[in-house]
Amino acid sequence: MTGRNQGVLLYGPPAVGKDTVTHALAALDPTFGLFSRVKIGPGRSTGYRMGTPEELAQLRARPGAVVYENTRYDSTYVTDRPGLGAAFEAGVPVMHLGQVEGVQAVLDGYPADWLTVLLWCPREATAERSAGRGDTDTTARLAAWDATEADLKANAGFRFDLVVRTDAASPEQAAERIRQALAKRGQQLVMLDFDDTLVDRRSAVTAWISRYCADHGLAPEAEHRMLGAMQVRADPRTFTDLSAELSLPESADQLWARYTAELPATVRPFPGVPDALEAVRADGWQVVVVTNGGGEIQRAKLKASGIDGLVDGVCVSEEAGIRKPDPAIFETAAASVGRSLARGGWMVGDNAALDVVGGRAAGLRTVWVSHGRPWPGGAKPDYIALDVLDALEHVRGGVR
Repeated sequence: MTGRNQGVLLYGPPAVGKDTVTHALAALDPTFGLFSRVKIGPGRSTGYRMGTPEELAQLRARPGAVVYENTRYDSTYVTDRPGLGAAFEAGVPVMHLGQVEGVQAVLDGYPADWLTVLLWCPREATAERSAGRGDTDTTARLAAWDATEADLKANAGFRFDLVVRTDAASPEQAAERIRQALAKRGQQLVMLDFDDTLVDRRSAVTAWISRYCADHGLAPEAEHRMLGAMQVRADPRTFTDLSAELSLPESADQLWARYTAELPATVRPFPGVPDALEAVRADGWQVVVVTNGGGEIQRAKLKASGIDGLVDGVCVSEEAGIRKPDPAIFETAAASVGRSLARGGWMVGDNAALDVVGGRAAGLRTVWVSHGRPWPGGAKPDYIALDVLDALEHVRGGVR
């Protein structure tokens, strides 16, 4: 399974708060979404994919299409394989179930990283909530509450991953507990971009260009052009182009040699990064740097900044022969610490195209480090963080 093949199975009696907790989960993290079962019958249609008896017959006729089916309130409810496939493609499905048999059927019939959650409230709370939301079948729902209690007793050997009393916890508190529990279940692997995520490359490059231009008496226009060309990426080709365009006093080879010798010593981690890396590794996470760039200069920057001693692995594009956003570089990075992306993980970085798009394509959950910038558009990451400290807190399942 990929890192996105995680789902939540909410079990509980009627009016326990499955809908409100699901809404709170989606508000907390938009990757969570209600899995709409197929419903054939009368009554409420909200939250379901309404079907016909003919469509039900077609589903039943397809081998493996029906994962679980039950009847309640004069209606038939179907958990279908095609619907689950689409739900996992969209994010983290949250399924509502009222029978332990159904929970077990989904666990057995659709392998994924399911978190099973028992939501519970007293019978009196079900009666009050059902009447308060205008149900016309409160008596039937109380009978279902009794059946749920009996179901739990009959399946006393089944253990839920998490139990939440919704008469004692708000929907937001329940959602946060579920999110944290799910985050801890996945593979504890986080991949981190290097430049302008862990270290302040931009400031170091700006300072280097300013010194170089001052030393050689270059005009402000030349300094501005060099900064524009080097602010995201600088390699021998960059200096070849700049040397020819600006008639610089040194050859491209001399410029590259000067840059690789002088820049690494000036690169510094963002404040708090060393402590944050130590904390996340102390929690059992493996940390791998995934960076585009030349092996010599990136390794020198990693050493000079001290980051190389705070992570479990480093994958540099020149050494790997592949660059972000190619999903293969993330596979290579995971393999460098003995992991496989089959069990998921996270990618954190400041570049939407390289880190978020690439990470998503590799099946990773993603965090974009915004540094206060607005999201540029396209499919959003799982979380937008102000800085890498915020990002790592989110990955660890904390609240910031």
